[in-house]
Amino acid sequence: MIVVSAIFVDELDQLRLQVDLMALRVGEAIDQAVAVLDAGDAEAASILLASDDEIDALHVSLTERCYELLVRHQPVASDLRLVVSVIRVLGALERIGNLCLRIAKLVDDQPLLESHPAVYQVIHELAQNVRARYRTVHAAWSSGDLAGLAALADADPLEEFSGPLVERILELDGDDAVRVAMAAFVAGRSLDRVGDHADVIATRLRYLVTGNTTYLAEEVGS
Repeated sequence: MIVVSAIFVDELDQLRLQVDLMALRVGEAIDQAVAVLDAGDAEAASILLASDDEIDALHVSLTERCYELLVRHQPVASDLRLVVSVIRVLGALERIGNLCLRIAKLVDDQPLLESHPAVYQVIHELAQNVRARYRTVHAAWSSGDLAGLAALADADPLEEFSGPLVERILELDGDDAVRVAMAAFVAGRSLDRVGDHADVIATRLRYLVTGNTTYLAEEVGS
């Protein structure tokens, strides 16, 4: 039993490290997505497109690892919370990667978006908010310290961007209005969902550390 327990502890430590690696890759994907929106960076878009396969592969392999741990070790209490929380976080990370991929595909429309400052400014500010939000959550997840999540309280709520963006889109006029509106909608919606998934990871961390199931109800509402 002592040997099995030691093996399980080691496997959990390896799982934490691998999840952190995936979170790091997702953070890089967010940086590249922001570079696409900020500067129409074709190289960043290309890197993002190539890295999506790695994120997907990590999602599959780590999810399978979690199920194997559940079957072989039948963990309880905090260890069980860790494994099931990792499964939830992996799903959120994979989804963020997919959303960044959507943004990468807007690389050809970036100059057009930037030529409409009223729309572009809202998207730019939302992108900066979301990147900072994710970095805060990733750092807290890596350290397991809930105090790191306090910075989220200082961030503008995601809801404050959706209304202004819709208003700016509705004000568009001209021959390129439809194309700009579609690109702006995809960018705004994708960024908003990235922020939502970052908040899901934060809520899951709160549950993992405290064991308070109230946080699970908050997560469902995210």
